[in-house]
Amino acid sequence: MYHEAISCYERALTLSNRSLSTYAGLAYTYHLQDNFSAAITYYHKALWLKPDDQFCTEMLSLALVHEGRHGIEPKIESH
Repeated sequence: MYHEAISCYERALTLSNRSLSTYAGLAYTYHLQDNFSAAITYYHKALWLKPDDQFCTEMLSLALVHEGRHGIEPKIESH
């Protein structure tokens, strides 16, 4: 249900674009889909709001490592 989660996070961002948890949730959802480029973008946005957030800092590091190993193209989901 990743697509549904992303849709909900995006709607939440229309209500407030200053929510660390929304950006972190969106980043993590993209990360779980192996879409590392999008995950990295949203981890950065979350860290802009709170630069010392441990979860986002650690997950950003992992996403950068994964992107380096797997390339920058998002994984295509099969239906």
